[in-house]
Amino acid sequence: MTTSSQGPPPFVLYLAVLPFYRQKCIESLAETENLNVGLYAGSRHIDPTIRTGIDSSLYQLVTNTVIAGRGLIQTGHWGAALRAQTTILDLNPRSATAWVLLILRRVGRRRTLLWGHLHPRAGGESKTASLRRLMRRLAQGTVLYGYDSVLPARAELPNSPVWVAPNSLYRANEMGASSTNDSYSHVLYVGRLVADKKVEVLIRGFLQSELRKSGARLLIAGQGEELVRLQQLVTSLGGSKDEVSFLGQVAEVSELQALYAGAVCSVSPGYVGLSLTQSLGFGVPMAISRDEPHAPEIELARFGGVAFFDTDDPASLARTLDSFPRQGAGAERSALADSVRQAYSAEAMASGIKHALRNDDQRLGADGWPRIQ
Repeated sequence: MTTSSQGPPPFVLYLAVLPFYRQKCIESLAETENLNVGLYAGSRHIDPTIRTGIDSSLYQLVTNTVIAGRGLIQTGHWGAALRAQTTILDLNPRSATAWVLLILRRVGRRRTLLWGHLHPRAGGESKTASLRRLMRRLAQGTVLYGYDSVLPARAELPNSPVWVAPNSLYRANEMGASSTNDSYSHVLYVGRLVADKKVEVLIRGFLQSELRKSGARLLIAGQGEELVRLQQLVTSLGGSKDEVSFLGQVAEVSELQALYAGAVCSVSPGYVGLSLTQSLGFGVPMAISRDEPHAPEIELARFGGVAFFDTDDPASLARTLDSFPRQGAGAERSALADSVRQAYSAEAMASGIKHALRNDDQRLGADGWPRIQ
């Protein structure tokens, strides 16, 4: 990454935030020879639970101001973003700064790319989807988070190039199923403890399951505003701290590997996103609520390892939990992790960004996906 002492970089990523789970991708990008990239980000997003968390030596801080809880203005280092040969901005209509920089660079005939989800979680017919399309018309290309978005993106704007930087978490050598553990003792949730993640449904479903009766535990790794209420719910339903444990946020790869190694499955009781990338990348199957506005990472279900249950139905979730094997699934888990590792590693994510910055062909297949061995 470039620093201010090195002069203005030819390539710039000017983004709302760079959360801690971007660390591996940004490290991989920084290791690339002959690629001088400047990174600029604020401390928090519109959603206050989404904050920058990568190493501070890898980016320069800008000031983020949230407007009425719905909009974002960023100030600082606009000069670098405007002068760069290619600048990548957030594909986010709620960012006033993204709009201003996009328009100014278009007037100045500077190449600008947008990075993000093709559509909001509400879908391509939602109110803000048309604004995203307008942003894409003003830009010279789009970097998408998922491969399944390639064909719809091309259909919407046939003459606008697209690349994919798959929404990844870890380096390829950090992914993979456990080679030492072939019996599984707990159900796992990793994510924020907020209302739209519906952790209450998971607690109710687990406490109804045969898994609980056979001695399995529920481990909940995450933090958020719902923590106290969920702890009280466990007690009110007759559960104990031994049966349902709240671990707080777990971010270290080694700690997560250990948690997943002993998991019967992981669960997404609400909409699914990066947690699916994480779980399948460690070879652990996931139970997912069927009718939710899932993030594009749901495309990973193509590799298997996903079982859907009826939305907001704890009894359906309990039956799904009971359907997973508690031992002897090592070979299947290894194959699952290997497939995900090829498509969704931090290196693959960084590679997509590099192809976009250099305006290279990413060589995706007719279905928008790379070839998986």
